[in-house]
Amino acid sequence: MKTVNELRKELYEYCDKTETSRKGIDYLVNYYIYSIGWTEEKAIEYAIGLFNNGTIEQIKLIGKDGKEI
Repeated sequence: MKTVNELRKELYEYCDKTETSRKGIDYLVNYYIYSIGWTEEKAIEYAIGLFNNGTIEQIKLIGKDGKEI
């Protein structure tokens, strides 16, 4: 089992590899922790899963006007 620090490092590696904002991902992780009540570990693992299943890439393809860029 990975530590929270190892998970966060892995998450940031995904951010860097896909040119995804670390600040935006931190916001998402904090939402899961403070709004939903998840542990930091669960929130980070879930965010990593969003990279693995293509969800983050799909979100990045949608512009602010709701149209695909």
